[in-house]
Amino acid sequence: AERLTARIQAKPPAPTLYHRLQLSCEVLGDPGRQEFLWDKEGSHKPLQRGPSSVLHFHSFNKSHLGTYSCTATGPQGTAVATYNLQINDLVHKVFVFPQETKDSHVLLRAQPGQPLQTLTLCLRSYSDLARPHGLFSYATRAQANEVLLFKPKPSAYEFHIGGKFVIFTIPLGAAPSQQHVCASWESATGIVQFWLDGRAWPRKGLQKGYRVGAEAAIVLGQDQDSFGGSFDAKQSFVGEISSVYLWDVVLSASAVKAAMEDTPYEAPIFGWRNFPYRAVGEVYLKP
Repeated sequence: AERLTARIQAKPPAPTLYHRLQLSCEVLGDPGRQEFLWDKEGSHKPLQRGPSSVLHFHSFNKSHLGTYSCTATGPQGTAVATYNLQINDLVHKVFVFPQETKDSHVLLRAQPGQPLQTLTLCLRSYSDLARPHGLFSYATRAQANEVLLFKPKPSAYEFHIGGKFVIFTIPLGAAPSQQHVCASWESATGIVQFWLDGRAWPRKGLQKGYRVGAEAAIVLGQDQDSFGGSFDAKQSFVGEISSVYLWDVVLSASAVKAAMEDTPYEAPIFGWRNFPYRAVGEVYLKP
């Protein structure tokens, strides 16, 4: 008989401080009724025992960090899984992209659990580039520009959903400045809302009735022309990126201002306080 296996998954996959979190223990290969025992390394007694496969945290905080184990016992035997619950506190750091390259980027290790019919993307960038460049690229196998935040020139932002886009024109200052932008979209109306440094621009319409695919390759600093790659050095980002968040809801104006301060109201799919990432090529994390 095959050896039973179990795995623990977090929901949301990138937990956010002071929001709800759950760890779910999934048993592979045994369809029978299971008994679940949850332990935490260093704890003298079990956290939970019974038929529930889910461990709930109503307000996740730093005291919850550590290694958890789930022991599942069923008709065909026992399986054990472990999970290291941690956060990467990046609030006072930025990703630095020091030069034009054809491959340097930041790969995000989180995805939504299901297709999106509403979303909000926020990030802060700082660059003196005059040429076109990609900031945030979310590609699916069916559509390279499933969600894309792109800057074709210093005075404009393009926001793409499902391969189509709208343009927001912004005023130019005399010198480069950090810019915090958020863009939200809802399928029901197609309405796109854009905020620059907390100020809302007139709303526009895009892809009413569309659903954003859940299986995605998500990168910062490049524009994907195929799933996970086909980068163009002449569209690469040079400068600094930080405070990156993606939600599966449309944020209110006050929630956008909270995101600017890295103190979000809503739990994001992923957020800057606990950013599951891998830097590829010449990208540096700096204070």
